Amino acid sequence: MNLNIFNNIEKLKRKNEEVHELLNELKKEMDNENNIGILEEFQSKNKVSIGTKNQMERRMDEILLDYSNKTKEDGDLYYIVEYLKEEDNFVVYKYDGEEDSVLTIKKEEIPNEAIVNTALRIKDGKYTVDEIATNSLKEEITNMANELLKEQNKVLEEYRKEGHLYRVSENINESIFIYDITDDPKIEVEEVDFPEELKDKAHEGTVFEYINGEYRIKE
Repeated sequence: MNLNIFNNIEKLKRKNEEVHELLNELKKEMDNENNIGILEEFQSKNKVSIGTKNQMERRMDEILLDYSNKTKEDGDLYYIVEYLKEEDNFVVYKYDGEEDSVLTIKKEEIPNEAIVNTALRIKDGKYTVDEIATNSLKEEITNMANELLKEQNKVLEEYRKEGHLYRVSENINESIFIYDITDDPKIEVEEVDFPEELKDKAHEGTVFEYINGEYRIKE
């Protein structure tokens, strides 16, 4: 009996299992990459304050509700905002006139091409992708995020003044809040460009001086 045949079969079997496992891992990675919310992706690429993030979330909801009202004739608007990979479900915002609600829908009930940031409608009792709505909403939400980021950065640029002293009011998970103690009245802001190497020293009450475009601890 030629044992090499059985050895080769076993090797091929193991190889196929390895390839199958690798393909599954690649699919999971692609699912994760494709299922990142517009704002989540935008904020990961830009320095955005907590306040600006909250504004973006509120404005996004307003955009979705407004679009839903403008396109009532196309039916209720469903917008995918999150993928729960453990449960293999999507979190979906439903907009019905002036009302909105949050749904959890099984992935198998939604078209294969649908990912996070996809707009859906119901036709003939099934979820279908609304490509026009998807593209329009993506553009509008992205433009809104860029607009709020510009407003945030403009405020911070005007707030940073050469030679002024700034006291730390809060350090929340390395989100640094400061106020200008040189000027009056004292207005608090979150400084998104605070030096990483100084964040662990930015305790409540610590004073920094803004010199040559950077913060330095005031000795």
